[in-house]
Amino acid sequence: MRGQIESLLDQGIEAARAGEIKRARETFIRVIELDQRNETAWLWLSTVVETPADKSVCLENVLVINPDNKHALEGLRYLRQHGGAEMSQSALLPRLTGPRLWSELEWGAPGAEVSPPPAERLCPRCGFRNSGWAYVCDRCGADLQPVNLYVAVSRPRQRGFTSLLKAWGAAFVFNRRWAFLPEVELASWGRSLAALGMAALFTSAWRAIMTVVLRLLVTQYDARDQLPADALRCVVHVLLLTPLLALACTPVALLTWVGARLLGGRRDLKTHAHLTAVAFSAWVVLVALLAPLATLVPYLLGGRVRGATRLRLYLRLLSEGMPVFVGVAAGVAGFVWLVQALRTAHHLSATRAILVALAVVALGASLFLGLDRFIGGRLAALVSVLVTTFFLPLLD
Repeated sequence: MRGQIESLLDQGIEAARAGEIKRARETFIRVIELDQRNETAWLWLSTVVETPADKSVCLENVLVINPDNKHALEGLRYLRQHGGAEMSQSALLPRLTGPRLWSELEWGAPGAEVSPPPAERLCPRCGFRNSGWAYVCDRCGADLQPVNLYVAVSRPRQRGFTSLLKAWGAAFVFNRRWAFLPEVELASWGRSLAALGMAALFTSAWRAIMTVVLRLLVTQYDARDQLPADALRCVVHVLLLTPLLALACTPVALLTWVGARLLGGRRDLKTHAHLTAVAFSAWVVLVALLAPLATLVPYLLGGRVRGATRLRLYLRLLSEGMPVFVGVAAGVAGFVWLVQALRTAHHLSATRAILVALAVVALGASLFLGLDRFIGGRLAALVSVLVTTFFLPLLD
């Protein structure tokens, strides 16, 4: 038994360090089922549960087992100072100390007295005699205690689609840990489509806002007559752009998944496709934010610059170089996010993830240029029309 526990602990720690949160949780839960007073398992479980309330219960249980554990003391102090409103949530994990709040414990003092467990626990389903600390029957898997740890923590708390906004924000500062890791366990086809739909909604709304701003700058804007038409156009664009984004994201997800699997990746297609959709939707939002600059700057500067010849030259270069800047910035950011998604999904090294991304970009560019040349430049013209329709503000 002791050898099995040590082996499971090693597997759980390895999974936690590799970012495989779900597997790590399940492994530590299994250890606690075998030995509920395992200090190491509770301590590591605190690093892979989701809410501050559950983290505090894990650390509190560590102090019940070993009141001198410095890591648990420091962790609880940090949660007390930074937990905020999330600490008010009810914890799903059982306390070894009973239903007491961790704030009632004195720091560094021995924990509350723990009622000794029964010598054995009889399974109500099959009659098998389990150890007193067991949560599930070793023979048939039936629940032996009111709290089932697998139900408590093996499934993350439900999160709304608005949490995708946090993923986009983290992506914009290139924080892979906060942009993609939380999405691994929330991956689903519906959530992937929601990410693309939210990107389409933002793109259409931002384009409408930029159109109104431009009209206010150069002409008078009659909100009574033009606002309903702009709102209707925005809704139509969302309905059209969402399937187009899904159509564009699908080959990227498939090609990168195949490349990652060839280089040692083991993630399933659903999770990989979702992280790709998160990266792709963040890229679409970035393009939507930058694209108006390619139109507004040249329009506002063109023909209206007064002053020294050198100043006019600088502003002209700025005007003509803005589309190039937008393209380069969007391209670099999109490539970095794709690499981060690959590393998070498959635990690839940075070198392997970059190789996969480069191969997919090169293959995609070759196919695009070849097909465009074969059909006489119509594909590039179609892309130009789509960019103008869905991303650039109206100038007339």
